Amino acid sequence: MDNELIHLWHHCHGCEAKPIVGKRFHCKNCPDGPDNDLCEPCYEKYLKGSVTHPPPDTPAALAGIMEHRFESHEGKPANRYESWLDVTHPDTPAPSVPDGFVVRPLFTSGMDSVIGGYAFAVRMDNSQKPILLTALHVMDEMIKQKGIDCSDANTGYTGRELPSVITEVGVYDVFAPNWMLEPLGSAGPMLVLPGARTHDEEPYSDRDIAAFRVQDIGQLNPVPLAQRVPRVGDPVWQVAQSVGKKGKKLFKAVVVEATDRSMVFKFENLEEELKYTSGSPYVNKEGEVVGISVGGGVFKEQKLGHANHVENIRRHLEKAV
Repeated sequence: MDNELIHLWHHCHGCEAKPIVGKRFHCKNCPDGPDNDLCEPCYEKYLKGSVTHPPPDTPAALAGIMEHRFESHEGKPANRYESWLDVTHPDTPAPSVPDGFVVRPLFTSGMDSVIGGYAFAVRMDNSQKPILLTALHVMDEMIKQKGIDCSDANTGYTGRELPSVITEVGVYDVFAPNWMLEPLGSAGPMLVLPGARTHDEEPYSDRDIAAFRVQDIGQLNPVPLAQRVPRVGDPVWQVAQSVGKKGKKLFKAVVVEATDRSMVFKFENLEEELKYTSGSPYVNKEGEVVGISVGGGVFKEQKLGHANHVENIRRHLEKAV
C-alpha cells in the first residue's frame, strides 16, 4: 500500500473498502456523510445497476434525493500517513464528563426540521451564556434543502445565509434509549461565522464549525474549552455513542498530528465501533473540549479520526457577528 494513492478519510459503501484505493467517486447531491463514496469498481457496478446508491436506511437514503451526480477524486500517497502509526498511547486514566454535555441536535427552519449527528455545549471565557457547537457539515441536509452553498467554491458566501433561515435547534439526550423523548433544552440564534465553510480537503477541517447561542439551558451541562491544542503524543477522548455498547461514552485516542489546520488521532481500541459521530467533542484528560469531530478513517487496520481544534474554534467565535 505504501506507494498507492488512497483516500484515507473515506470508505466505499459498495464493498466497504477502508480506505478507498485509486479513484474515489463522490455523490455531490447526498448530504455529507460516510455513505456518499464509491470506489472505481463499485461505481462501474452502480452504473450497471448492480450496486445501490445510496445504501438503504441511511441518512442519505432517508433524505429522498432524486438525482445523484458523482465527481471523481484522486487519492494521496499512502506513505504520507506511516509516521502516525509509530505514536504510542500514554497510560492515562479517562476524565469524567457530565450528563447533558453531548446532545443530538434537531435543526429547525420554519416548518422543516432535520436531525443532526452530534453537538455539545461549552462555556466561553468570561461569558455567562453557553454556546452550542457542532461541525457545519452536520447541517448539510438542511443546507441542501435550502439551496445554500457554504463551500469554498461559493466566493459570495458571507456566513449570514444559513443563520438567516435557522429558527431553532432542539437538543436531546443522545445517550437515552429513545432520545426524542428526552429534550434537554434549546439553542438559537445561529451565530454568523464569516470564515466557516464545508468541503475542505480532509483532514484540514479548521473551517468546519457551526455555533448557536443557548437560549434555554434546561438540563444542558456545558464544559469549558481547553486553553491549548493537544500536542503529538497527548491522550484525548472522543465523547460519543458506541455501536452496540450501551453506556459507553469515552473512546481513548492519542494525537498523531497537530497543525494550524488539522488535529489527527489514533484510537487505542480497534474493536470499538463508532458511526455518524461528526459534531461530537474530543476532550483532554481534564475533561475540557479540545476539538469538534469532523471525520474518521482506517489505515493499515488502525482507526483514525480528525477534528477542528480548540484554537480554531476560538478564532471563529472571536470573529462571530
